[in-house]
Amino acid sequence: MSTQTASGTDRISSPAVMGALAALTALGVSLAVCVVPALAAQLDSSQSVLSVLGAVLLGVDAMVLAHGGRLELSGGAIEGAVRLMPMGLTLVHLGVASAVMRRMGRALSLVTSAGGLRPRALRDAGTALGAFVLLYAIGGALLSALSRTPHVHLVSSASFLAFGILALLGGGGGLLWALRRREAPGVPAVRILDLLPAPYDVAARGAAISLLGLLAAGLLTAVGFLIAGFPHAGALMDRLDAGIVGGIVLTLLQLALLPTAAVWALAALLGGRFAVGVGTSVSLGASSTGVLPALPLLAVLPQPGTAPWYSWLLLALPVAAIGAGSVRVVRDAAGADLRTRAIAWGSYAGAVVLGALLLLALATGKIGSARLADLGPHLGSVILPLLGMVIGTLAIAILIWDSSVLDSARAGVAGLRARVERAEAKEAATSGSEDTEAAEAAGQTAGEGPGGPRGRG
Repeated sequence: MSTQTASGTDRISSPAVMGALAALTALGVSLAVCVVPALAAQLDSSQSVLSVLGAVLLGVDAMVLAHGGRLELSGGAIEGAVRLMPMGLTLVHLGVASAVMRRMGRALSLVTSAGGLRPRALRDAGTALGAFVLLYAIGGALLSALSRTPHVHLVSSASFLAFGILALLGGGGGLLWALRRREAPGVPAVRILDLLPAPYDVAARGAAISLLGLLAAGLLTAVGFLIAGFPHAGALMDRLDAGIVGGIVLTLLQLALLPTAAVWALAALLGGRFAVGVGTSVSLGASSTGVLPALPLLAVLPQPGTAPWYSWLLLALPVAAIGAGSVRVVRDAAGADLRTRAIAWGSYAGAVVLGALLLLALATGKIGSARLADLGPHLGSVILPLLGMVIGTLAIAILIWDSSVLDSARAGVAGLRARVERAEAKEAATSGSEDTEAAEAAGQTAGEGPGGPRGRG
Protein backbone atom coordinates (compact mmCIF):
# COMPACT_ATOMS: atom_id res chain seq x y z
CA MET A 1 0.00 0.00 0.00
CA SER A 2 1.22 3.52 -0.70
CA THR A 3 -0.05 6.97 0.16
CA GLN A 4 0.14 10.16 -1.88
CA THR A 5 1.88 13.23 -0.53
CA ALA A 6 0.25 16.66 -0.44
CA SER A 7 1.50 17.48 -3.93
CA GLY A 8 -0.02 14.36 -5.40
CA THR A 9 3.05 13.73 -7.54
CA ASP A 10 5.36 11.85 -5.21
CA ARG A 11 4.70 8.50 -3.63
CA ILE A 12 5.82 7.42 -0.18
CA SER A 13 6.03 4.03 1.42
CA SER A 14 3.38 2.50 3.61
CA PRO A 15 3.17 4.31 6.97
CA ALA A 16 3.24 0.93 8.76
CA VAL A 17 6.46 -0.06 7.01
CA MET A 18 8.01 3.32 7.73
CA GLY A 19 7.07 3.02 11.41
CA ALA A 20 8.59 -0.48 11.62
CA LEU A 21 11.83 0.69 9.98
CA ALA A 22 11.95 3.65 12.36
CA ALA A 23 11.59 1.27 15.33
CA LEU A 24 14.47 -0.90 14.12
CA THR A 25 16.63 2.18 13.60
CA ALA A 26 15.86 3.57 17.06
CA LEU A 27 16.51 0.20 18.72
CA GLY A 28 19.84 -0.16 16.93
CA VAL A 29 21.05 3.31 17.89
CA SER A 30 19.89 2.95 21.49
CA LEU A 31 21.57 -0.44 21.80
CA ALA A 32 24.83 0.94 20.44
CA VAL A 33 24.72 3.84 22.91
CA CYS A 34 24.67 1.34 25.79
CA VAL A 35 26.89 -1.45 24.45
CA VAL A 36 29.80 0.53 23.00
CA PRO A 37 30.93 2.08 26.33
CA ALA A 38 30.67 -1.31 28.06
CA LEU A 39 32.77 -2.94 25.34
CA ALA A 40 35.32 -0.13 25.49
CA ALA A 41 35.71 -0.53 29.24
CA GLN A 42 36.05 -4.32 28.91
CA LEU A 43 38.67 -4.14 26.19
CA ASP A 44 40.68 -1.46 27.99
CA SER A 45 40.86 -3.16 31.38
CA SER A 46 43.23 -6.08 31.71
CA GLN A 47 41.73 -6.92 35.10
CA SER A 48 38.15 -7.10 33.84
CA VAL A 49 36.28 -10.26 34.82
CA LEU A 50 33.77 -9.72 32.00
CA SER A 51 34.06 -11.33 28.59
CA VAL A 52 33.04 -9.52 25.42
CA LEU A 53 29.65 -11.21 25.60
CA GLY A 54 29.37 -10.21 29.25
CA ALA A 55 30.05 -6.59 28.34
CA VAL A 56 27.36 -6.71 25.65
CA LEU A 57 24.89 -8.18 28.12
CA LEU A 58 25.82 -5.50 30.64
CA GLY A 59 25.00 -2.86 28.03
CA VAL A 60 21.63 -4.50 27.39
CA ASP A 61 20.95 -4.49 31.14
CA ALA A 62 21.65 -0.75 31.26
CA MET A 63 19.36 -0.23 28.27
CA VAL A 64 16.53 -2.12 29.96
CA LEU A 65 16.93 -0.15 33.20
CA ALA A 66 16.99 3.14 31.29
CA HIS A 67 13.66 2.23 29.68
CA GLY A 68 12.13 1.55 33.09
CA GLY A 69 12.47 -2.25 33.04
CA ARG A 70 13.44 -4.56 35.87
CA LEU A 71 16.23 -7.04 36.54
CA GLU A 72 16.23 -10.00 38.94
CA LEU A 73 19.67 -10.83 40.36
CA SER A 74 20.63 -14.06 42.09
CA GLY A 75 23.78 -15.88 43.16
CA GLY A 76 25.93 -12.76 43.51
CA ALA A 77 26.75 -9.95 45.88
CA ILE A 78 23.30 -8.42 45.23
CA GLU A 79 20.15 -10.49 45.54
CA GLY A 80 16.69 -9.44 44.44
CA ALA A 81 15.11 -6.97 42.03
CA VAL A 82 16.93 -4.01 40.51
CA ARG A 83 14.77 -1.12 39.35
CA LEU A 84 16.32 2.33 39.07
CA MET A 85 16.20 4.54 35.99
CA PRO A 86 19.41 6.33 34.98
CA MET A 87 17.39 9.27 33.68
CA GLY A 88 20.21 10.77 31.66
CA LEU A 89 20.33 7.60 29.57
CA THR A 90 16.53 7.58 29.46
CA LEU A 91 16.58 11.07 27.95
CA VAL A 92 19.03 9.83 25.31
CA HIS A 93 16.68 7.00 24.34
CA LEU A 94 13.74 9.41 24.24
CA GLY A 95 15.75 11.76 22.05
CA VAL A 96 16.67 8.95 19.66
CA ALA A 97 13.06 7.79 19.33
CA SER A 98 11.86 11.37 18.90
CA ALA A 99 14.48 12.23 16.26
CA VAL A 100 13.80 9.08 14.23
CA MET A 101 10.03 9.62 14.27
CA ARG A 102 10.42 13.30 13.46
CA ARG A 103 12.36 12.36 10.35
CA MET A 104 9.69 9.83 9.44
CA GLY A 105 6.95 12.42 10.06
CA ARG A 106 8.70 14.79 7.67
CA ALA A 107 8.84 12.02 5.09
CA LEU A 108 5.10 11.46 5.47
CA SER A 109 4.49 15.14 4.59
CA LEU A 110 1.78 15.50 7.20
CA VAL A 111 1.56 19.29 6.79
CA THR A 112 0.83 21.02 3.51
CA SER A 113 2.65 24.11 2.29
CA ALA A 114 -0.31 26.20 3.48
CA GLY A 115 0.30 25.07 7.06
CA GLY A 116 -2.65 22.68 7.43
CA LEU A 117 -2.83 18.88 7.70
CA ARG A 118 -3.07 17.02 4.42
CA PRO A 119 -5.89 14.52 3.84
CA ARG A 120 -5.50 11.27 5.80
CA ALA A 121 -2.55 12.75 7.71
CA LEU A 122 -3.85 11.69 11.11
CA ARG A 123 -4.57 8.16 9.90
CA ASP A 124 -1.11 7.75 8.42
CA ALA A 125 0.56 9.22 11.50
CA GLY A 126 -1.42 6.92 13.80
CA THR A 127 -0.56 3.87 11.69
CA ALA A 128 3.13 4.71 11.67
CA LEU A 129 3.19 5.41 15.40
CA GLY A 130 1.34 2.18 16.18
CA ALA A 131 3.82 0.14 14.14
CA PHE A 132 6.73 1.96 15.76
CA VAL A 133 5.48 1.36 19.30
CA LEU A 134 4.57 -2.31 18.69
CA LEU A 135 7.86 -3.29 17.06
CA TYR A 136 9.93 -1.27 19.55
CA ALA A 137 8.19 -2.99 22.47
CA ILE A 138 8.62 -6.43 20.90
CA GLY A 139 12.30 -5.67 20.29
CA GLY A 140 12.77 -4.72 23.94
CA ALA A 141 11.08 -7.91 25.13
CA LEU A 142 13.25 -10.02 22.78
CA LEU A 143 16.44 -8.33 24.00
CA SER A 144 15.39 -9.07 27.58
CA ALA A 145 14.67 -12.71 26.77
CA LEU A 146 17.93 -13.22 24.89
CA SER A 147 20.06 -11.52 27.56
CA ARG A 148 19.16 -13.79 30.44
CA THR A 149 21.99 -15.47 32.32
CA PRO A 150 22.02 -17.81 35.32
CA HIS A 151 22.55 -14.80 37.60
CA VAL A 152 20.65 -12.03 35.77
CA HIS A 153 17.03 -12.49 34.77
CA LEU A 154 15.41 -9.68 32.74
CA VAL A 155 11.63 -9.61 33.03
CA SER A 156 10.35 -9.68 29.44
CA SER A 157 6.78 -8.63 30.25
CA ALA A 158 7.99 -5.59 32.16
CA SER A 159 10.40 -4.77 29.33
CA PHE A 160 7.61 -4.99 26.74
CA LEU A 161 5.53 -2.49 28.68
CA ALA A 162 8.46 -0.18 29.49
CA PHE A 163 9.79 -0.10 25.93
CA GLY A 164 6.28 0.46 24.60
CA ILE A 165 5.66 3.45 26.88
CA LEU A 166 8.96 5.07 25.99
CA ALA A 167 8.31 4.48 22.28
CA LEU A 168 4.87 6.05 22.61
CA LEU A 169 6.21 9.12 24.38
CA GLY A 170 9.28 9.57 22.21
CA GLY A 171 7.59 8.64 18.93
CA GLY A 172 4.52 10.76 19.63
CA GLY A 173 6.74 13.69 20.55
CA GLY A 174 8.70 13.23 17.33
CA LEU A 175 5.54 13.30 15.22
CA LEU A 176 4.35 16.46 16.96
CA TRP A 177 7.79 17.93 16.38
CA ALA A 178 7.42 17.12 12.68
CA LEU A 179 4.22 19.19 12.55
CA ARG A 180 5.99 22.32 13.74
CA ARG A 181 6.56 24.98 11.11
CA ARG A 182 8.15 28.40 11.25
CA GLU A 183 6.26 31.36 9.94
CA ALA A 184 6.99 32.23 6.31
CA PRO A 185 5.54 34.75 3.85
CA GLY A 186 1.97 33.66 3.22
CA VAL A 187 2.31 30.58 5.46
CA PRO A 188 1.24 30.72 9.13
CA ALA A 189 3.42 29.21 11.82
CA VAL A 190 2.45 25.84 13.28
CA ARG A 191 3.33 25.45 16.96
CA ILE A 192 2.87 22.25 18.92
CA LEU A 193 0.95 23.69 21.86
CA ASP A 194 -1.31 25.65 19.51
CA LEU A 195 -2.70 22.31 18.35
CA LEU A 196 -4.44 21.91 21.72
CA PRO A 197 -7.95 23.36 22.09
CA ALA A 198 -8.43 26.44 24.24
CA PRO A 199 -8.02 26.87 27.15
CA TYR A 200 -5.94 23.71 27.51
CA ASP A 201 -3.19 25.22 25.36
CA VAL A 202 -2.85 28.00 27.92
CA ALA A 203 -2.72 25.47 30.76
CA ALA A 204 -0.13 23.38 28.88
CA ARG A 205 2.18 26.38 28.41
CA GLY A 206 2.01 27.30 32.06
CA ALA A 207 2.54 23.69 33.17
CA ALA A 208 5.51 23.31 30.82
CA ILE A 209 7.12 26.44 32.30
CA SER A 210 6.58 25.20 35.86
CA LEU A 211 7.79 21.64 35.27
CA LEU A 212 10.85 22.71 33.30
CA GLY A 213 11.59 25.26 36.01
CA LEU A 214 11.33 22.57 38.70
CA LEU A 215 13.72 20.36 36.75
CA ALA A 216 16.12 23.26 36.36
CA ALA A 217 15.92 23.97 40.10
CA GLY A 218 16.70 20.36 40.96
CA LEU A 219 19.56 20.20 38.46
CA LEU A 220 20.99 23.50 39.68
CA THR A 221 20.94 22.24 43.26
CA ALA A 222 22.53 18.89 42.34
CA VAL A 223 25.28 20.59 40.33
CA GLY A 224 25.85 23.06 43.15
CA PHE A 225 26.37 20.25 45.67
CA LEU A 226 28.57 18.46 43.13
CA ILE A 227 30.80 21.52 42.78
CA ALA A 228 30.94 22.06 46.55
CA GLY A 229 31.78 18.41 47.18
CA PHE A 230 34.10 17.97 44.22
CA PRO A 231 37.19 17.33 46.41
CA HIS A 232 35.48 14.33 48.06
CA ALA A 233 34.21 13.01 44.73
CA GLY A 234 37.64 13.48 43.11
CA ALA A 235 39.39 11.65 45.95
CA LEU A 236 36.99 8.70 45.59
CA MET A 237 37.54 8.73 41.83
CA ASP A 238 41.29 8.50 42.36
CA ARG A 239 40.92 5.59 44.77
CA LEU A 240 38.85 3.65 42.24
CA ASP A 241 41.75 3.90 39.73
CA ALA A 242 39.53 3.05 36.76
CA GLY A 243 42.05 4.05 34.09
CA ILE A 244 41.46 6.33 31.13
CA VAL A 245 38.68 4.44 29.36
CA GLY A 246 37.26 3.18 32.65
CA GLY A 247 37.26 6.74 33.97
CA ILE A 248 35.39 7.90 30.88
CA VAL A 249 32.82 5.13 31.30
CA LEU A 250 32.46 5.94 35.01
CA THR A 251 31.95 9.60 34.14
CA LEU A 252 29.29 8.65 31.58
CA LEU A 253 27.57 6.54 34.22
CA GLN A 254 27.46 9.47 36.61
CA LEU A 255 26.17 11.77 33.87
CA ALA A 256 23.42 9.23 33.25
CA LEU A 257 22.55 9.29 36.95
CA LEU A 258 22.84 13.08 37.33
CA PRO A 259 19.23 13.80 36.21
CA THR A 260 18.06 11.13 38.66
CA ALA A 261 20.02 12.88 41.42
CA ALA A 262 18.45 16.17 40.28
CA VAL A 263 14.96 14.73 40.79
CA TRP A 264 16.02 13.50 44.24
CA ALA A 265 17.19 17.03 45.03
CA LEU A 266 13.88 18.36 43.74
CA ALA A 267 12.05 16.22 46.30
CA ALA A 268 14.01 17.97 49.06
CA LEU A 269 13.47 21.41 47.49
CA LEU A 270 9.72 20.82 47.53
CA GLY A 271 9.85 20.29 51.27
CA GLY A 272 9.94 16.49 51.19
CA ARG A 273 12.73 13.97 51.56
CA PHE A 274 14.46 11.17 49.67
CA ALA A 275 16.25 8.00 50.72
CA VAL A 276 19.62 6.55 49.70
CA GLY A 277 19.05 3.26 51.45
CA VAL A 278 16.86 1.62 54.05
CA GLY A 279 16.46 3.82 57.12
CA THR A 280 18.06 6.88 55.52
CA SER A 281 16.58 10.29 54.84
CA VAL A 282 17.82 13.52 53.25
CA SER A 283 15.84 16.76 53.41
CA LEU A 284 16.43 20.49 53.73
CA GLY A 285 16.23 20.22 57.50
CA ALA A 286 18.42 17.23 58.24
CA SER A 287 20.32 14.31 56.73
CA SER A 288 20.68 10.75 57.94
CA THR A 289 22.80 8.49 55.73
CA GLY A 290 24.70 5.28 56.30
CA VAL A 291 27.32 3.41 54.30
CA LEU A 292 26.95 4.31 50.62
CA PRO A 293 28.20 2.62 47.43
CA ALA A 294 31.60 3.74 46.14
CA LEU A 295 30.12 6.09 43.55
CA PRO A 296 31.70 9.56 43.41
CA LEU A 297 28.32 11.17 42.73
CA LEU A 298 27.06 10.01 46.14
CA ALA A 299 30.08 11.48 47.92
CA VAL A 300 28.57 14.98 47.62
CA LEU A 301 25.52 14.19 49.77
CA PRO A 302 25.16 16.35 52.90
CA GLN A 303 26.88 15.10 56.02
CA PRO A 304 24.61 13.44 58.60
CA GLY A 305 23.05 15.85 61.08
CA THR A 306 20.88 18.93 61.20
CA ALA A 307 21.22 21.35 58.29
CA PRO A 308 21.75 25.10 58.89
CA TRP A 309 18.64 27.28 58.96
CA TYR A 310 19.45 28.99 55.67
CA SER A 311 19.02 25.70 53.84
CA TRP A 312 15.29 26.42 53.91
CA LEU A 313 15.91 29.42 51.67
CA LEU A 314 16.24 26.92 48.82
CA LEU A 315 12.44 26.62 48.92
CA ALA A 316 12.45 29.83 46.91
CA LEU A 317 13.67 27.94 43.83
CA PRO A 318 10.59 25.73 43.30
CA VAL A 319 8.28 28.55 44.41
CA ALA A 320 9.80 30.81 41.73
CA ALA A 321 9.48 28.08 39.07
CA ILE A 322 5.84 27.34 39.88
CA GLY A 323 5.10 31.05 40.27
CA ALA A 324 6.38 31.75 36.75
CA GLY A 325 4.00 29.17 35.32
CA SER A 326 1.12 30.49 37.41
CA VAL A 327 1.66 34.03 36.19
CA ARG A 328 1.82 32.84 32.58
CA VAL A 329 -1.43 30.87 32.73
CA VAL A 330 -3.30 33.67 34.52
CA ARG A 331 -2.12 36.36 32.10
CA ASP A 332 -2.77 34.23 29.00
CA ALA A 333 -6.29 33.34 30.19
CA ALA A 334 -7.16 36.95 31.07
CA GLY A 335 -10.03 38.34 29.03
CA ALA A 336 -11.91 35.05 28.73
CA ASP A 337 -15.11 34.33 30.60
CA LEU A 338 -14.94 33.08 34.16
CA ARG A 339 -15.71 29.45 33.24
CA THR A 340 -12.91 29.33 30.66
CA ARG A 341 -10.45 30.93 33.04
CA ALA A 342 -11.39 28.50 35.79
CA ILE A 343 -10.82 25.54 33.44
CA ALA A 344 -7.40 26.91 32.49
CA TRP A 345 -6.42 27.47 36.13
CA GLY A 346 -7.64 24.04 37.26
CA SER A 347 -6.05 22.20 34.31
CA TYR A 348 -2.75 23.96 34.95
CA ALA A 349 -2.73 23.12 38.66
CA GLY A 350 -3.62 19.47 38.01
CA ALA A 351 -0.99 19.12 35.28
CA VAL A 352 1.78 20.56 37.47
CA VAL A 353 0.92 18.40 40.49
CA LEU A 354 0.50 15.18 38.49
CA GLY A 355 3.55 15.89 36.33
CA ALA A 356 5.79 16.56 39.32
CA LEU A 357 4.57 13.48 41.19
CA LEU A 358 5.05 11.31 38.10
CA LEU A 359 8.58 12.62 37.68
CA LEU A 360 9.37 11.90 41.33
CA ALA A 361 7.86 8.43 41.07
CA LEU A 362 10.05 7.59 38.07
CA ALA A 363 13.13 8.44 40.16
CA THR A 364 12.28 5.92 42.88
CA GLY A 365 13.72 2.42 42.79
CA LYS A 366 15.71 -0.27 44.52
CA ILE A 367 18.89 -2.29 44.13
CA GLY A 368 18.46 -5.71 45.65
CA SER A 369 16.56 -6.60 48.78
CA ALA A 370 19.08 -5.46 51.42
CA ARG A 371 20.69 -2.11 52.16
CA LEU A 372 19.65 -0.33 48.95
CA ALA A 373 16.08 -1.58 48.79
CA ASP A 374 14.78 1.98 49.30
CA LEU A 375 16.04 4.63 46.89
CA GLY A 376 14.57 7.92 45.79
CA PRO A 377 11.87 10.39 46.84
CA HIS A 378 9.17 9.63 49.39
CA LEU A 379 6.05 10.83 47.60
CA GLY A 380 3.98 11.14 50.76
CA SER A 381 6.33 13.81 52.11
CA VAL A 382 6.04 15.93 48.95
CA ILE A 383 2.31 16.01 48.18
CA LEU A 384 1.16 18.62 50.72
CA PRO A 385 4.05 21.09 50.18
CA LEU A 386 3.65 20.77 46.41
CA LEU A 387 -0.10 21.42 46.61
CA GLY A 388 0.55 24.42 48.83
CA MET A 389 3.06 25.91 46.37
CA VAL A 390 0.81 25.41 43.35
CA ILE A 391 -2.39 26.67 44.94
CA GLY A 392 -0.66 29.52 46.77
CA THR A 393 1.21 30.91 43.76
CA LEU A 394 -1.84 30.49 41.53
CA ALA A 395 -4.06 32.35 44.02
CA ILE A 396 -1.56 35.20 44.32
CA ALA A 397 -1.23 35.43 40.53
CA ILE A 398 -5.02 35.53 40.14
CA LEU A 399 -5.33 38.30 42.74
CA ILE A 400 -2.61 40.41 41.12
CA TRP A 401 -2.89 39.79 37.38
CA ASP A 402 -6.51 38.84 36.76
CA SER A 403 -8.24 42.18 36.07
CA SER A 404 -11.77 40.88 36.60
CA VAL A 405 -10.86 39.59 40.03
CA LEU A 406 -9.25 42.91 40.83
CA ASP A 407 -12.32 44.76 39.58
CA SER A 408 -14.56 42.52 41.66
CA ALA A 409 -12.32 43.08 44.68
CA ARG A 410 -12.33 46.83 44.11
CA ALA A 411 -16.11 46.81 43.67
CA GLY A 412 -16.47 44.80 46.86
CA VAL A 413 -14.22 47.18 48.76
CA ALA A 414 -16.07 50.18 47.31
CA GLY A 415 -19.43 48.66 48.24
CA LEU A 416 -18.21 47.91 51.74
CA ARG A 417 -16.93 51.47 52.06
CA ALA A 418 -20.25 52.86 50.83
CA ARG A 419 -22.17 50.72 53.32
CA VAL A 420 -19.89 51.89 56.10
CA GLU A 421 -20.34 55.53 55.07
CA ARG A 422 -24.12 55.13 54.92
CA ALA A 423 -24.10 53.52 58.35
CA GLU A 424 -21.94 56.34 59.71
CA ALA A 425 -24.22 58.96 58.13
CA LYS A 426 -27.28 57.28 59.58
CA GLU A 427 -25.62 57.06 62.94
CA ALA A 428 -24.63 60.72 62.72
CA ALA A 429 -28.18 61.71 61.77
CA THR A 430 -29.59 59.71 64.64
CA SER A 431 -27.07 61.22 67.01
CA GLY A 432 -27.91 64.74 65.75
CA SER A 433 -31.62 64.17 66.28
CA GLU A 434 -30.97 62.96 69.78
CA ASP A 435 -28.81 66.04 70.46
CA THR A 436 -31.59 68.34 69.19
CA GLU A 437 -34.17 66.70 71.41
CA ALA A 438 -31.82 66.96 74.34
CA ALA A 439 -31.24 70.66 73.63
CA GLU A 440 -34.96 71.35 73.39
CA ALA A 441 -35.53 69.52 76.65
CA ALA A 442 -32.75 71.53 78.24
CA GLY A 443 -34.32 74.77 76.96
CA GLN A 444 -37.68 73.89 78.39
CA THR A 445 -36.05 73.13 81.72
CA ALA A 446 -34.23 76.47 81.67
CA GLY A 447 -37.53 78.32 80.99
CA GLU A 448 -38.94 76.95 84.21
CA GLY A 449 -36.19 78.58 86.28
CA PRO A 450 -36.40 81.68 88.57
CA GLY A 451 -38.86 83.47 86.31
CA GLY A 452 -40.92 80.38 85.87
CA PRO A 453 -43.57 78.77 87.86
CA ARG A 454 -41.20 77.88 90.67
CA GLY A 455 -39.95 81.49 90.85
CA ARG A 456 -43.45 82.78 91.18
CA GLY A 457 -44.01 80.50 94.08
